[in-house]
Amino acid sequence: MLDVTSDRDTQSQYVNITSDSFNADELDTIFSGVSPAIDHGDEDVLTVELADDTSYETSFSEIDEGTYDFNFDVTDSQSSDNASVEVVDSRLDYSIENVESVEQGAVSNITLDVGQGSSAAITLGSTADGYATHAAISDIEDEQIVVQFDTNAVHTNPWSVHEDSNASIADADTSVYKSDSFTADKPFPAYNWDLSIGDEMSNDDPKTNEDYSLNNEHDRGRLVVNDRAEIGDVTTHTAPASDSLENLDDFEDTTVTETSTIAKGDHLIMNAQDFGAEGLVQEISDSDAANLETALAEEGIYVEISEQTSGPINDPTVWNSSVGTNTDNAATEANALSLTGITVDEYSGDLIFVVETPAGLETGNSYDVAFNVTTDNTYVSNEDETVSKESELSFEDREVSWDDISSLPATEDATATGTTTVAPGTELPAEADSPNDQGGFVQVADAVVTAGEDGNNQFAAEFDLSDEATGVTFDLYVEDTQDSTVNDELKGVELVEANADEPEPFEYGVSTSPSEPVKGDDVTGTITAENPNDDTMSENVTFTFDGTTKFDETVELEGGASDTIVDGATLLENASAGDYEWELTADGEVVADGTLTVEDPDKGDGSDGSDGSDGSDGSDGDDGSDGSDGSDGDDGSDGSDGDDGEDGDDSDDGTPGFGVGVALVALLGAAMLALRRQN
Repeated sequence: MLDVTSDRDTQSQYVNITSDSFNADELDTIFSGVSPAIDHGDEDVLTVELADDTSYETSFSEIDEGTYDFNFDVTDSQSSDNASVEVVDSRLDYSIENVESVEQGAVSNITLDVGQGSSAAITLGSTADGYATHAAISDIEDEQIVVQFDTNAVHTNPWSVHEDSNASIADADTSVYKSDSFTADKPFPAYNWDLSIGDEMSNDDPKTNEDYSLNNEHDRGRLVVNDRAEIGDVTTHTAPASDSLENLDDFEDTTVTETSTIAKGDHLIMNAQDFGAEGLVQEISDSDAANLETALAEEGIYVEISEQTSGPINDPTVWNSSVGTNTDNAATEANALSLTGITVDEYSGDLIFVVETPAGLETGNSYDVAFNVTTDNTYVSNEDETVSKESELSFEDREVSWDDISSLPATEDATATGTTTVAPGTELPAEADSPNDQGGFVQVADAVVTAGEDGNNQFAAEFDLSDEATGVTFDLYVEDTQDSTVNDELKGVELVEANADEPEPFEYGVSTSPSEPVKGDDVTGTITAENPNDDTMSENVTFTFDGTTKFDETVELEGGASDTIVDGATLLENASAGDYEWELTADGEVVADGTLTVEDPDKGDGSDGSDGSDGSDGSDGDDGSDGSDGSDGDDGSDGSDGDDGEDGDDSDDGTPGFGVGVALVALLGAAMLALRRQN
C-alpha cells in the first residue's frame, strides 16, 4: 500500500519513482494501483501522477524476500521522500519444533512454529491405533506457541495452550475418538504416538466420520509416552506453627525442614518425591470433592499414622485420610486425618501436602507413618503394583533451653545460644535483663531456630551489649510464642571484656612402664596434666583402658601448674600378648587415644632371627634380613643387631606401644608421651 499526503495547494502532482533494485517496468508492476505511467523513455524512472491524500495498492507477489529502498521526487519542485519495504514470505508454513517425552499421567509440552498463521490444527494418534484426537488452535499471535497434551485427561479433552503462549483452544474445537476397549478407567498407553500439524482439518466432525486427516499436512512428529515410574521416597518435614501453609507462596515463604521429629503444634508436611503425573495432580486439585483427602482417596491415595505400641489388649490406634470414602481402608470419623495444601502451580513432580496432626497423638511417643497408593488408582492395575512407603515419626513436647552460658562479651553482636524441639524458622523472643543493682539494662532479640540432628534444633539470640559496663551480671530469658509455659531462664550471666581470650585446654602426657611390654609383664600407666593458662582452671578427665575406666575425676590446676594425675596405676598384671585400646577424654572430648601392644617373645620379633653363636661380628655382613647370623663367630660387640627388623605384624602402628605418637617416643628411648589437645 502506497499512502500519499501533501501540503501543496494542488490536488495532484507528478512524481518520479526510482530504486536501485528495479527498472521502470518492474516499478510499474509493483505500483500497479497507480494511474497509468507517463512514457518518457527512461528505463530506470517510473513517472506517475499521484493524487493528494490517497492510498494506492502495491504488489510484491513476484518479488523475492528482502529489503528494498524507493525514492520519490516531485517533478516540478525540490520536494522528495524515500521509503524502505521488507518483503516476506506470506505463505503459511507450520512445523513441530519440539515434543516433550513424558510418563503416563504427565502433561507434554509441544512447541509449534506457525509462522504468520493465526490458526492451525493438530492431531494425535489414528483410528487404527484405537485412539485419535484433534484440536483447532485459534487467535495465534506469536510465531511460536506451546500447546499441552494431558495424558491423564485423554478420555475427555487433553488439549490446552501453555499459559505463556498467545493462542486459544476452545472445548468445541477438540474431539476424541476411542475404541470400545479403551474404557474411562484405563490409563493412556505407553506408546510412540504420531502427531501431525496443518492449517485445518479435512472435515468438520472428525470423531463421527472417523477421519482425522488434515487438508494440508505441513509436518509430523511423535509424542513418546513412557510407563509410569516408581514413586520415590516419601519424606516428612516440619514448618513453624506460626506460619500459614495454604498455597504455594506460603510454602516458599516459610522454612520447611526434613525431619522425623515433630514438636507438638508445628506443621507436619509429607512429600512424595518423584510422584510425577502432573495431569493426575491437576485432576485431584480441580476435583469437586468436598476436601483434598476425599479427592486423593478417590484415586486410591491415602496417608496413615499408626501407634507403635498399644498395650497387652487393645489394638494400635490408626488414623488415616480415607475416612468417608468407599475404599477398603476407610477410617472411622474419629480417626480421620485431614490433608491440605496441595497445589499444581509450578508443580515440580513432588506431591506435597500438610497433614493435620490428630489430637490423639501423645508426646514422647513414636508412630509409623505410611503413604499408600492402592488399586483404585488409575495407574495401579494389580496388587503387585500397589505402593506403601513407610517411615517413623517422633512426636515431642515443645521445649526451649539455654546452653550452659557463664558469660557473654560486651560486643554489639553478643550471641547467646540454646537448644529446642520446635521447628527451624521459628522466632523465639529473648531478653537479656540486668537488675538495677548490676547493669540496669534490658535487651530484647528474636532468636531464630536452625536445624539440628534428630530434632535437637538450635536457636541463637544476638544482643547489642557494646555500651554496657563489664563485670555486671544479667539474666537470659527465652519463651515460645505458641505456649508461654514453654520457657527457660538463665541467671547470673557475667558481661566480660570483648577481647577476653578463650582459655587454652590442658596439656596431657601419657606413658606406660615398661614402654614396650612383653607377655607376662605387669604394666602400669602414668598421666600428667599441665594448665597453660594464667588462671586456675579445671577439666573433667576420664581415662579408659581396654574398656575399663581407670580414672574419672575433675582435675583443677592453678595457672601454669602441672601435676601427675595418674601415678603408676596398674593397667595389666601378668599381661597376655595382644593389643589393648585406650582413650583419654577431657570435658567429654577425646584428647588422646591409641593402642598398647604386648609382644610374645616366644614368637620372635619377626625379622630379628636368632643371634647365632654370638661369635665375632666380622663385617657384620650386610644388614639384609638380619635373620640367623650364621657363623658370626665370637660375640665381639654382638653386632648392631641390624636394623632390628620391622617387628612383623605387631600392630597397625608397626611398633609396640600406644600407637604412632607413643611409638615415636619409644623409639627415642623416652617413656613419656606429651599430647596436646587442639582448639
